[in-house]
Amino acid sequence: MLVSATAFGTNAIFAKLAYRAGLTTTQTLAFRFVLAALGMWVLAVVLRQNPLRFDRRALLALFALGGVVYTGQALTYFTALQTLPASLCVLIVYVYPSLVVIAGRLFLRRFVTRRHVVALAASFGGLVLLVGGAELHAAWGLAFAIAAPLIYTAYILLSERVMTGVPAVGASAVIMSGAGIAFAAIAKIQGQLAVPATSDGWLVVAGLAAIPTMLAISTFLAGLPRVGAARASLVSTWEPVVTVILAVALFADRFSAVQALGGLLILTAVMLQAGRAARTAPRAADAHP
Repeated sequence: MLVSATAFGTNAIFAKLAYRAGLTTTQTLAFRFVLAALGMWVLAVVLRQNPLRFDRRALLALFALGGVVYTGQALTYFTALQTLPASLCVLIVYVYPSLVVIAGRLFLRRFVTRRHVVALAASFGGLVLLVGGAELHAAWGLAFAIAAPLIYTAYILLSERVMTGVPAVGASAVIMSGAGIAFAAIAKIQGQLAVPATSDGWLVVAGLAAIPTMLAISTFLAGLPRVGAARASLVSTWEPVVTVILAVALFADRFSAVQALGGLLILTAVMLQAGRAARTAPRAADAHP
C-alpha cells in the first residue's frame, strides 16, 4: 500500500506537466490508460494471470469497475486540476478515508476501532495543515473535486469485494482496459483523440501509464484484500506527502513549518495503521472486520 501511495503521489505532478505540454484532459487519460492496459496485459500473461481465464462474472465486474467507476473518478479529478490548485484538490479528495470508514460502518456494518478514529483525525488534520489553509471558491471545478472522493469511496469498497480471489496484475489489466476504452471513446466524441504532437507529451503519457497507473493500481489491488478497505485508504494518505515533496523539488514550491507538521501527522497515521495491519494480517476476520 505504501508503494502504491508513493506512485499515486506523482499523479497530480504528471497532470500539471500534461497540461503544460498542451494535452487535453480526455486525451491525456485515454493514452494513459490504453498504454497502461497494454503493458499490464503483457505482464499478466508473463506472470500466468491471463484475465481471459477469469470467471466471466469476475471479468465483467472488473471491466465495469474500470470503465465506469474508475473512469468517473479519474475524469472528475483531472478536470478539477484544470482550474483548481493541486493542494486544494488533494485536500478535497482526501476526505475519502473518512468516507470509506463511514460507508463501511453504515452499509457493511463494520466495526470502527479507536485506532481508526485516532488515525482518521491525525491524517485529516495533517492534510489540512499540509495544504496550508486553501480557500474554497464556488466554481464548476469545485463540483468535480467534490465528486472525486465520493466516486473513489465506491471504487475502494467495490474493489475489495471484486478482488477477493482474483490475482492483482490480471485484474489491473482488465480495469485499465475498461478505463482505456471509455476514455478513448470520450476523447473520440470530443474530437480530441489525437496522438501527442511533441516528445514532451509522449514522455508525460508514458510516465502516467507506468508510475501512477500500472505500478500504483496493481500494488493497490494487491494490498487491498490483505489489509481491508479502511486501512488501505488510511495508509494511502502518504500520497499527498509525496506530491508535496515532488512539488518542492521540481517546481520550487514553498514548504512551510506548518506543512512539515502536517506531513508528520500523516506519517503518524500511516504508522498507526501499517503497524496494526502487519500484526493482524494473518487473521482474515480482522482484515475484513
